[in-house]
Amino acid sequence: MKGASASDGSGDGAAATVAACRIPWGPDDILDLAFPPGMIVRERDIVRPDLGDAVGDYQAALGAALATPDGMGRIRDVAGPGMKIAIVVDDPSRWTPVREALPTVLRELESAGVAPGDISISAGVGRHHAVDRAAMERRVGPEVAARYQCHSPPVDDLSAYDDLGTTATGLPVRVFSPVARAGLRILIGSVLPHLQAGFGGGYKLIFPGTSHRTTLGALHRRGITGREGHDAGRLLGGDAGSNPMRRAIHEAAGMLGPCVSISHLLGAPGQVFRVAAGHPARVQDALAAEARRRFRAPAARPADIVAAGNHPWPGDPMQSFKVLLHHRAASRPGGVLAGLFWTDPEEIDRSFPRAAMRLIAASGAAGGWGIRRAVPLAERVLSATGSPAAFMLRWARELVVDRAVLVYSPPLFERIGPRLGPVRIFDDQAKLWAAAIAAAARTGPRGVEPSARIFPQGGLTYVPVDEG
Repeated sequence: MKGASASDGSGDGAAATVAACRIPWGPDDILDLAFPPGMIVRERDIVRPDLGDAVGDYQAALGAALATPDGMGRIRDVAGPGMKIAIVVDDPSRWTPVREALPTVLRELESAGVAPGDISISAGVGRHHAVDRAAMERRVGPEVAARYQCHSPPVDDLSAYDDLGTTATGLPVRVFSPVARAGLRILIGSVLPHLQAGFGGGYKLIFPGTSHRTTLGALHRRGITGREGHDAGRLLGGDAGSNPMRRAIHEAAGMLGPCVSISHLLGAPGQVFRVAAGHPARVQDALAAEARRRFRAPAARPADIVAAGNHPWPGDPMQSFKVLLHHRAASRPGGVLAGLFWTDPEEIDRSFPRAAMRLIAASGAAGGWGIRRAVPLAERVLSATGSPAAFMLRWARELVVDRAVLVYSPPLFERIGPRLGPVRIFDDQAKLWAAAIAAAARTGPRGVEPSARIFPQGGLTYVPVDEG
């Protein structure tokens, strides 16, 4: 199967320069990119994921997956009357077809004699925003939300968690009580590139999805490599066996009872390439292998300017910044990372509390200096105290320490202005490209036009460090 590739280019045509391209913009729109003179963009450097061979009938594919689970029995054979069942779904920042999958899964449980009162549904929010009642109804459907116990685990309320002990490598295992006490856990999620875990999905819906903050903080610190933090992307897209965060997740999962994974490989919302069911580790490995084939960018020399769209991520700017981290290795040190972020104005305050945004925006260039110089010290202090915020500071510094970061997002510009600390924000595409060319010229060879690499669907594609 082919993987992520250049846009419509082959042979000599792939080396031809282009002056424009179109990228997905939000749920159903298109953004026209016009590249200015002075920036070299070739066909082969417009990198798109492989989105071929999507499932035509999702319900039929789901039914087939449930009928032939990988490495374990069917749900209707594993579950039974009187058994407590915990369904864990990924949170609304993902576009897994949770609402479409749940009725079929619930019918499987009903056929096994499980009563509705013995079934709970929890959103694996981890560090993400809590899921309120309205969001839960959108995620699972109003009829399901009305009939079944639905939870958004309170990440800081230790009384809501069961302490299962500590793993052999020192990880505290504290799991949301309805999940920890169930006789069977059903995990409904998807496999997407993840900076620390290699790929999301599988047991990660519990660890850290329904784990207490102490557990999720300890897990995320396992996914940080290198003393000085210059290894963002080293674990991105890697295999589970060599990933320290994944190994810790699997070790913690061994302290729980049975789990079954119903996992998806996705493109844009509504586009499913594969759905698989069975033992979480086996399903995860199979879908991660296919994700690598479809989404990993071809190896290429690092470019001066890298621009990545946030499609198909929802319009939350905090989540969108992950796109730049996933493509950081495609740009040279001293180069430019440009985010093309479709942003939902209603989602901005979910990511950045307004007071915090104004404070960072007001800091301007001085705030950039602080992130580059003061953050390493703060990170070391927080790591020493066991704070789960340490890894967030690490990635903040990784993003800006040796590259200029620019973002095109008119709603974000309107809300906070032209700066978010060291990040410059634009509402005019021509000004974005002019700033990118100027920034690249300051650190590149004199008299050489900067090269560029474009990732129109950066929410799917990724560039590991060893591929950059």
